[in-house]
Amino acid sequence: MSYIINRIKSIQFKRMNEVLNREASLNNRSRLSIKMDYLKCVFKYKLGYVDYMKGNYANLNDTDRTKMLNGENYRALLAYLNPIKYRVTMDDKIVCNKIFHNYIKRDYIDLRVTSLSEFKRFVKEKEVVFAKLVDGFGGDGVKKIEAENIDDYEKLYKDLIEKRQFLIEEKIIQHKELDKINKFAVNNIRIVTILNDGKVTIFERILRINDGLTDTISSHDIQGRLDDKGNLISKMVDDDLNVFETHPVTGFKFEGIKIPFMKESIELCERAALEVPNIRFIGWDIAITKDGPEIIEVNPYPCYTNYQYYLMHDEDEKMNYLEQIKDILGSEIENVKW
Repeated sequence: MSYIINRIKSIQFKRMNEVLNREASLNNRSRLSIKMDYLKCVFKYKLGYVDYMKGNYANLNDTDRTKMLNGENYRALLAYLNPIKYRVTMDDKIVCNKIFHNYIKRDYIDLRVTSLSEFKRFVKEKEVVFAKLVDGFGGDGVKKIEAENIDDYEKLYKDLIEKRQFLIEEKIIQHKELDKINKFAVNNIRIVTILNDGKVTIFERILRINDGLTDTISSHDIQGRLDDKGNLISKMVDDDLNVFETHPVTGFKFEGIKIPFMKESIELCERAALEVPNIRFIGWDIAITKDGPEIIEVNPYPCYTNYQYYLMHDEDEKMNYLEQIKDILGSEIENVKW
């Protein structure tokens, strides 16, 4: 066990060293000065090296650094806005599907209460389905199942249950405009909402494009910011802050993207946010179909790295999401235990 722990620590240190050396190179600074600056941020802001890289801390002064969301203050906000006693209700994807059934158009079954014959009938009828962990995150545990390739339904059924892939959903058919970008996976919109005094604030809108290497959205995909009309207003960036002008597999040019049904997507999230008043900070993953938007997943851990940090590619804007949240909450911010 100690070997494994030490191995993990060594891998993390290696990755941290790579990230900080890259920051030095990108910012034309010495490795020593970057590492000293990072250590300052560790002690002053309890900052992780990923936060340092993605937040462009190397080019921020102390005043701007205090306006940033980071791992430390994000956890404090989550504890206050999304209390754990309510948050756990939404950790199960099937429970979420039931809560938000008015915003979901696809069929699904729960293997915890579904017989083998019912499972077989559902898969044959839908032809293509996806099996998911009910508590999976970032595309973890997602399995694509095609009826024509199944030799033994009983074995598959038992295997899915053993692996806790209880949620079986029919395939989402995305809008042709998103199909043009990458037809091999559902590209979606992450809309972040904050609920305060019965009012829903749209905090951010992010286009999340699958990179073509997997069937699901994950931390390695390409993302950019949208305005409330569905226009792309930033560069498209991956998790390592590499900038893409075109999709790496399909060659689709990102500039000029306009997502259909954006107004309807925002309105959907505004209505849905009122369904769970005790969970106030939510990331909604929205699919766009030919008939409009529908919820893919509801995230009571809305993250911050996939929207705040892409601002570093918008020259006229500041990365001040913590300040924006404080403005939304007003005097209530004093209740947060930092």
